[in-house]
Amino acid sequence: MNLSFSYTEFYRHLEFSLPASTVEQRKKWAATIIEKDIAIKDLSGLMKGEQKVATRFLWLLTEIGELNANRLFTELPFVLELCEDLNPVYKTSFAVFWLVAGVPPENEGKAIDLLFRWLLSADTNVTIKSRSLLVLFKLTEKYPELRNELKLCLKDQMDKHTNDFKKRADKLLLKMEQ
Repeated sequence: MNLSFSYTEFYRHLEFSLPASTVEQRKKWAATIIEKDIAIKDLSGLMKGEQKVATRFLWLLTEIGELNANRLFTELPFVLELCEDLNPVYKTSFAVFWLVAGVPPENEGKAIDLLFRWLLSADTNVTIKSRSLLVLFKLTEKYPELRNELKLCLKDQMDKHTNDFKKRADKLLLKMEQ
């Protein structure tokens, strides 16, 4: 059994391996990050590298959240702040992060703004829109005053996307009417 672990080697391994990584590999790396208690801040330089490395690192963060939602939750404010200076496309990953781990209280205002923006944007793909509406729906439990705005947005978007999106929107509208 190898008792030595090098954070530097692990970082370099991720930097080299992330671009061609599989879900299975990222799940193993996520488990290692959780087990070894490696701070996401210490790995965040990967988001500043080439786009494929950064994108797969964001996918790795989702894997971390799926294994330990609280771990991702505590790191989200730092990651969101880091994304301010990087490719704006990276922010759409937060629709997934917030769905998996929840929205940290200090990011709720920014999250609500971004989620509504993504939901209404013609440039946002339907997957991000679907995740955005689910997170917004969860937030209406804490902030009921968002319900009317969300209802209007869902009615506006309903016939502009796939049947699955329409079904999801219909279900949420019914839940909000109760």
